[in-house]
Amino acid sequence: MQRIYRVAGDACPHPLAACDAAMMLRAGALALVPTETVYGVGVSVAAYAQSDELPAEGSGYRRIFSLKRRDIEQTVPWLVGGPEALDEYGVDVSDETRALAQAFWPGALTLIVRSAPNVPAFMQAADGTVALRASASPVVRALVHMCKSPLAVTSANTHGAPAPTSFDEVEPRILAGVDVALDAGATTCRDASTIVSFVHGKLEIVRHGALSDERIHAALESAQR
Repeated sequence: MQRIYRVAGDACPHPLAACDAAMMLRAGALALVPTETVYGVGVSVAAYAQSDELPAEGSGYRRIFSLKRRDIEQTVPWLVGGPEALDEYGVDVSDETRALAQAFWPGALTLIVRSAPNVPAFMQAADGTVALRASASPVVRALVHMCKSPLAVTSANTHGAPAPTSFDEVEPRILAGVDVALDAGATTCRDASTIVSFVHGKLEIVRHGALSDERIHAALESAQR
């Protein structure tokens, strides 16, 4: 039976709701979660990180792609606890990447890094990278803490459709396809995260989003002083 928990605004979820959702995620469930940017669908990485083999059809991870009608070859960003995740799940992390994490995490910035060996092959991009973000959402932060694992989360929309910025905007088909959902109303940011990479040695803004280019450049200039 699907479970839907309601969260008051940007507050932390009730401990019983968070505990139940985390327990389901640890068992491999697919969840609908509110980040501060958009609503996402995702799973606990730890539930699927025991093997480099693609999870079975019908698993929570595979249902991310069937619900979104998106190619399984594409990868899903990870929501992590904080800057320490850069060294836990990344290698050869640049000083610039670290500076941006210190400046903007938790927040609406996704950082692409070269994957560490503990990142399953099927969760890596074709170039051997993984995208990491520490979300400012109290719901996400509670679930990451209680799962003791990053969450692999992507926007909760059919591929190519607008990403939902409130629970009411989530497509009924997608809501019906998850095992547990947390309804926190409207997101506080209402725009997708900005995606940045330094893996090729220079700043690449892969996606322009909630965090402006000007703030990114200013933080980098400040770190170099």
